[in-house]
Amino acid sequence: MNSKIAYSRNDSSDYHYKKLRSLVNDRLKELPSGRRENIKILAVLLPFLYIALYITALSQIDDIPTFYSLYCLMGIVIVFTFLSVIHETVHGNLSNNSAATKGILYFLDLLGANSYIWKKRHVTMHHNFPNIRGWDTDIQQSGIIKIYPHGEPSGYQRYQHIFFIFLYPLYLLNWVFIRDMKDFFSEDRLIQKTIKIPHTERIKMLIFKGIYVFYMLVVPIMLGLPVIHAFLALVSMLILAGVFALVSLLTPHANIKNEFPLPDDTQSIPSGWFLHQFQTTNDISVNNWVTRNLMGNFNYHLAHHLFPNISCAYAPEVTEVIRNYAKENDLPYRTYPLLTALKYHFLLLKQNAQPEDIFEEDM
Repeated sequence: MNSKIAYSRNDSSDYHYKKLRSLVNDRLKELPSGRRENIKILAVLLPFLYIALYITALSQIDDIPTFYSLYCLMGIVIVFTFLSVIHETVHGNLSNNSAATKGILYFLDLLGANSYIWKKRHVTMHHNFPNIRGWDTDIQQSGIIKIYPHGEPSGYQRYQHIFFIFLYPLYLLNWVFIRDMKDFFSEDRLIQKTIKIPHTERIKMLIFKGIYVFYMLVVPIMLGLPVIHAFLALVSMLILAGVFALVSLLTPHANIKNEFPLPDDTQSIPSGWFLHQFQTTNDISVNNWVTRNLMGNFNYHLAHHLFPNISCAYAPEVTEVIRNYAKENDLPYRTYPLLTALKYHFLLLKQNAQPEDIFEEDM
């Protein structure tokens, strides 16, 4: 598992990718180039809204229900910011201005996550190796929930389809306070396979974590909020945001209809990179104002994996080209309603809870 894997070269796949890319480029020429400006507006508006909600919450220390409500709204804004702005930024689709890019990534640091390690996890690992055990850090074996269909479940994993509902809401709590720390300081983490983390990044991570705890927890307490309410408001915000985020992040990859291929004896994925994206990624058939304008068209997920450097603003039209090309060339394009995709994720957990066929997911 330590030797870096590769994709088999396949002339047919290479042809299909080049042909599809040409068709997509032709379609993009027909679309308005200014569409990305809406995302740039969000890059200013959403951080401003987050800060405004925070300041308003501090002014409502004596009104506990209002304080909780404002913190929870901040959690929703975090998810919108992450999907529509920060995600676009790490793929280089938002701005060519390096200062603007750094500013947006620093804002992610201020939201409690670490931009350096997340970019490495997402771009270097997940996009290169989706659904590949030991390489996809977005679906990493954790020992608690089993996602990959390889190996036997532990005793408690046989009940994961029952207790997962209590663990999944802790997704962002884990990310902010545990997962980043493990990735920086634990040598057995997947991300350590591909990068050597500079000491300056470790120091920066600890500083920003401290700033996050200070303004989210310590400042309200200093202003008179009881400690228990400061703690519970922060937990409530991260739980609400975590559930909202997982609905978007789980459904395109971790479900029973997608494949989880293993490399062969030469550490190669036989299907090749192009077909692998179809086999491991599905779309979600949701299309409304919120998904288009505030969630970065995240439901058009295959388009993003095939062409990650094309702005999400064009994902619906790019997906239309992909869908038509897949139908004409017998490629396994799939899209599911949101509730169906969630059901398929549950069935994945249930199937992998059985001794003969099992999985696990990193929270």
